[in-house]
Amino acid sequence: MDLHDHSRAGLEHAAGAERNSGLKVLKFGGTSVGSPEMIARVAELIAQAAATHRVVVVVSARAGVTNTLVAAYEALEAGTLDIEALLALLRQEHRALAAVLKDDPALRQGYMSVLEAELKRLHEALQAAQAQSDAAWRDEVLAAGERLMAPLLAATLKARGLSAFAQDATALLVTDRMHGAASVDLEASRVRVMSWFARLSPHSVPVVTGFIGATPEGRTTTLGRGGSDYSAAVLAALLKASVLERWTDVDGLYTEDPRKNPQAEHYDTLVLEEAWAWNQAGRLGMHRKALDPLVAAGIPVHIRSTLAPERPGTWLIPAQPPQALAV
Repeated sequence: MDLHDHSRAGLEHAAGAERNSGLKVLKFGGTSVGSPEMIARVAELIAQAAATHRVVVVVSARAGVTNTLVAAYEALEAGTLDIEALLALLRQEHRALAAVLKDDPALRQGYMSVLEAELKRLHEALQAAQAQSDAAWRDEVLAAGERLMAPLLAATLKARGLSAFAQDATALLVTDRMHGAASVDLEASRVRVMSWFARLSPHSVPVVTGFIGATPEGRTTTLGRGGSDYSAAVLAALLKASVLERWTDVDGLYTEDPRKNPQAEHYDTLVLEEAWAWNQAGRLGMHRKALDPLVAAGIPVHIRSTLAPERPGTWLIPAQPPQALAV
């Protein structure tokens, strides 16, 4: 198994410890937060989980936003980007999503302030990139999608009475300097994550930005397409969670895409290590590194549908307890 040498110590630490049976890591992709109604649905799912477990939430940007930012950066390099038009578009989209807070004017107004602050931050990054276009500034631009979404989901949870807050992953996940496809240094990240988690109230619900981390010097990095899965897997491994719940728009794994072939067969369970091999071969559509820390730490994955939470989904079950795994 091709696990990264620089992360070996962190993986061994996670693998050698007992799992925290009271903790779940919940990851929600962009389609799960694509509308006010979907954000409200996600908040309900999180509230249900928080009633019985400690939870850490990882969230992606709204579906389509990262693509918009990628196209914007390409236009910036070509000298054709209308920065004000981009900011207006993102403002309009996220103001519309904030309708989920229509019954709590104070929280809605609070989010609007955060929205404007993040758009200002994006504007400054785009201006800096105009002066010096490089991969680091590109990552700063692409990080805006998650930084706009995590505070909105946290506010929605607060409206439900949960002690939620948004957490930028740049303070937690230390990566290498491979901007655009960074790898997480698990040992360095473990120190930060464990210290951070120890300070939290048992009742708090952190909503962590997926997809991003930071170099040791603090420059924002992105983890590559599908990087929110990788973010969630790292946090689940380092916190020794009982399970990583991966919420998406499909009820688990199938032999084929059920949206294209209604006759596709559903997998109720798979061996995690077998799923890892499938993912390495590109068959699962997940980030190539997403299952690495989970295999090493022996943590199961439950893939579930935000649209049909009553359905069983697919379990990825470790073949061996983590103490027996060789990294």
